[in-house]
Amino acid sequence: MLGSAGNHQNELVLRLNKIKRLDMKTSIDIAGVANCSVRDLSGNLLPFVWTRQSVSNEYENATLLSREALQKHLQNFIDAGVKENIEILQKVNDPALLVDWVVRTAEHWELRYAEKRNEKYDISQAVFSAMFEATFETAWPLLVDSFDLDDGETNKYQNMLSRKIEELAEDPASNKYHQQLLQYISESTSLDERKLESFFWIHRGSNALVRLLFRSDSVPGLREHLCMLAGKMLQKKEVCNKAGTYSSHRQRSDVLQEWFYAVRDFKIWLEQQTVNIMSKLTEIFNKPEWIFLIIDHTAVPLTLLPLRTPVPTLTRAPVVCSQCQQSLDMSRPHKN
Repeated sequence: MLGSAGNHQNELVLRLNKIKRLDMKTSIDIAGVANCSVRDLSGNLLPFVWTRQSVSNEYENATLLSREALQKHLQNFIDAGVKENIEILQKVNDPALLVDWVVRTAEHWELRYAEKRNEKYDISQAVFSAMFEATFETAWPLLVDSFDLDDGETNKYQNMLSRKIEELAEDPASNKYHQQLLQYISESTSLDERKLESFFWIHRGSNALVRLLFRSDSVPGLREHLCMLAGKMLQKKEVCNKAGTYSSHRQRSDVLQEWFYAVRDFKIWLEQQTVNIMSKLTEIFNKPEWIFLIIDHTAVPLTLLPLRTPVPTLTRAPVVCSQCQQSLDMSRPHKN
C-alpha cells in the first residue's frame, strides 16, 4: 500500500509539473509574439511573464529562511567539509578536486532553493488577461460558429465543462486523480471540509475554459493559433492601450494590422479543418486526465518538488591520494 501511494504521488507530481511547464511555455510564447522582453540580463524570467501566484498570498509571501540565511548555511557546510579533509587536501596535487566539489555543492543548494521557491509561480496577470480577451472576443465565438450548433446551444460546451466540474465536488470518486489529491488533506477533516478545501484546486467558469483551450492538444494546431492571437492582443494592449504611454500613429497602425492578420489566419485555419473540433474537445472528458487541463497547480495540497537531501560527492568513485594512499571523502558529516 505504501509503495502504491508513492507511485500515485510520483504520477501526480509528474502530471502537475507537465502542466506547469506547459503554462510557462505558453506565457513565454505569448510574450515573445507580443515582442515583449521575456528574461532579464541573468536569464531569469521576468515577472511580466512568470510570477508568483497563490490563493493565500499572506502566507506564501512569507519565508522563515531567507536567501542570505541559506547562503550562510552553505558557507558553513563547505568550510566544515574543507576543514575535515584539510590534511588530505594538502597532499593532493590537483587543486581542481576541491574546486569541483565546492561548485557542485553550491549548484545542488542553488537548484533546490530555486525549484522550491518557484513552486507557486504561474502565468502573469498581464499575459492571462490577453489570453482571456483573445479567447472570448475572437477565438471562442469563431470556434462556436464552426461547431454548427442550433440556436440556444451556443453555450453547450461551457455548460458541459461546468457540469463536469460540479461532478468533482459532488462525487470526488468520479475522478481518480481528484480522489488522490484529497488524500493529502488531513483525515480528521469531514467530507464537507474537504470539498471546501479542494475548491481552489480547480479553475472555474470562463477561466477554466481558457486554461483548457491553451493546455489541450486534442486539436492539432489550436494552441499555437491561440498563442498567436493572445500575443497580438497583448502587443495591442501594450502599444495602444497602456496607460501613461504614447505611441506614434504609424506604430499603432502597424500593431493593429498585425492583429487583423492574426485573426484572418485563425479564420483560414478554421475553414481548412477537416476534423470536428467540437467532438475532439468533447472527447477530452472521456479520460480522467482531463482534470489537469483545468487544475490550478499553485493551489494543490502537495509539493511539486518532493524534498530529499542531496549528498554531493567529490566523484562517483572513491578518490585515493597517490602519495599517502588515504581515501578522500568530503561528503562525511563534520565532527564537532
